[in-house]
Amino acid sequence: MKLPVFAPKQGFWLLWFTVPLVLFDQITKRWAAATLKGSEAITVIPRFWDFVYVENRGALWGLGSELSTSLRVIIFRLFSALITLIVIGLLFVKTDNRRHLAIYALIVAGAIGNLIDRFAYGYVIDFIDWRLGDLYHHPTFNIADAAIVAAIGLVILDMILTKKQSSNE
Repeated sequence: MKLPVFAPKQGFWLLWFTVPLVLFDQITKRWAAATLKGSEAITVIPRFWDFVYVENRGALWGLGSELSTSLRVIIFRLFSALITLIVIGLLFVKTDNRRHLAIYALIVAGAIGNLIDRFAYGYVIDFIDWRLGDLYHHPTFNIADAAIVAAIGLVILDMILTKKQSSNE
């Protein structure tokens, strides 16, 4: 079994990407709390995009919000902290695959952004609300969530490209 190679320079370089994304996430959440909390939604594009203040006390799209407050806070704080630490560790494992580096950085930024909310408030602030008229309404989300979804998209892209590359060899 080959042990991973520790690459501190790579990890610190990636933190330069994650820190601004975390700051942007936190700034937009503070804006949402100051501007939208207790107010009407702000429509950006009618029947498609609104800004609305939501306190997400569950996990992804509100899952687990039915748990008791103390149990929910403990579980989500511990789970979020554990995942964040694991992925931060991955930032420092040498890889030559640039897509992997972007995936790790996006996941860390998203996890830290939402972890800050969980520890500060016991919930995550969501404020971006998308819909397709009356046909579909996506769960409200934030910049940290968007970073994690972008990472998932890169994982899928990486799988497709890796499969295509191996079939060409």
